[in-house]
Amino acid sequence: MKRFLVWGLGKSGRSATELLRSKGFEVFCGDDARGDRWEEFIDSVDTVVLSPGIPPSHPLWREALKRDVEIIGELELAWRFFGGRAIAVTGTDGKSTTVRLISLMTSYPEGGNTGTPLSALILKGHIGPVVLEVSSFQGKTLSTFRPSVGIFLNFSPDHMDWHPDIEDYLKSKYRIFLRQEETDLIVVGPQEEVRRTPTRARKVRIPEDISIKGESVFFRGVELFKLCDLKLRGNHNLMNAVFASVVAYLEGVPPERIRSALSGFRGLPFRLEMVGRFRGVEIYNDSKSTTPNSLKAALESFPDGSVVLIAGGKDKGVSFEPLRDLVSKKAKAVVLIGEVRRRILEEWKGCTDIFLEDSLEGALRRSLSLTKPGDFLLFSPGCSSFDMFSSYVERGEAFNKLVKDLVNYLP
Repeated sequence: MKRFLVWGLGKSGRSATELLRSKGFEVFCGDDARGDRWEEFIDSVDTVVLSPGIPPSHPLWREALKRDVEIIGELELAWRFFGGRAIAVTGTDGKSTTVRLISLMTSYPEGGNTGTPLSALILKGHIGPVVLEVSSFQGKTLSTFRPSVGIFLNFSPDHMDWHPDIEDYLKSKYRIFLRQEETDLIVVGPQEEVRRTPTRARKVRIPEDISIKGESVFFRGVELFKLCDLKLRGNHNLMNAVFASVVAYLEGVPPERIRSALSGFRGLPFRLEMVGRFRGVEIYNDSKSTTPNSLKAALESFPDGSVVLIAGGKDKGVSFEPLRDLVSKKAKAVVLIGEVRRRILEEWKGCTDIFLEDSLEGALRRSLSLTKPGDFLLFSPGCSSFDMFSSYVERGEAFNKLVKDLVNYLP
């Protein structure tokens, strides 16, 4: 019988361990954070199940390859025990919102990258369709996964601190759809990298298969929803709604239910979420913004010259230079924090007033002092959180608490 080593004991690692043991397999497990040593197990196992956060540069990954030990992730592992259908959603940005919208429209449970691990859904006895958020980290270790429906939203440079290069990042996305058949479906966005996804599935192309007439959005002549049904700010959220609605419609969901789901959805926490007002200034928490492209989408959602922006975080090796013109157009001032703040300062120097702060509280205080009635204070880091916080959720919660405390405290 095969023996497994599960390395990384976050949510997905714990679920993978429990699933394997429930099937009667011998499982070893450990975590760098606990000081465990994988060297004690590598000679005893056939397969290594790695946490998505463990990069290809990790010694365990390299040693497993050298020894010809199989390397997979929790999603690939779970798929081997799953008999249902999957809708797989990937892209650099917008995955979580699109997954949630599809789940609301179809009533399929959501899981994957930021939701419930597929292993946990299996352990609960779920056998029906699921909608899964799939990251490039998960994609890199897939070998049998085959979604009956795929969505590839968009692509831009990201995770250059994990992937060896951008080609590896893109190929890891492609692996999600490599095993689709002619009977399967994939919905792809407009970028060339996305369009050329290698797959045998039938392709629905956005925006070609969509039309907006008056205040309504149509898919191949069928009205899916009205623009007024969407309560989320920004063109990027309109695109997320389009992708979700097309998939839901193709899954047999009537347009009335699609409209109802959209009209009742106010967005996920920390995704361009309005969290307060201060002296006529609306304050938005976009802590989920972990890429320059998501920061770009957030800035484009506001009027020109109206934004005081707080940005910065962990340096993932991605340039912010392409945002110079947009920052100059949208932001009256920028306050930078985190590991990457000095590099962003150099890349944006001269495009607007820029300030550096050492803490999120200092950044919020500084930003509030720079606003006037009618402005928008936008916290959209454009970076991951791991230099200062354990996750974008912890970072978002910290920002909300600071807003609540400072807005009530300041005169």
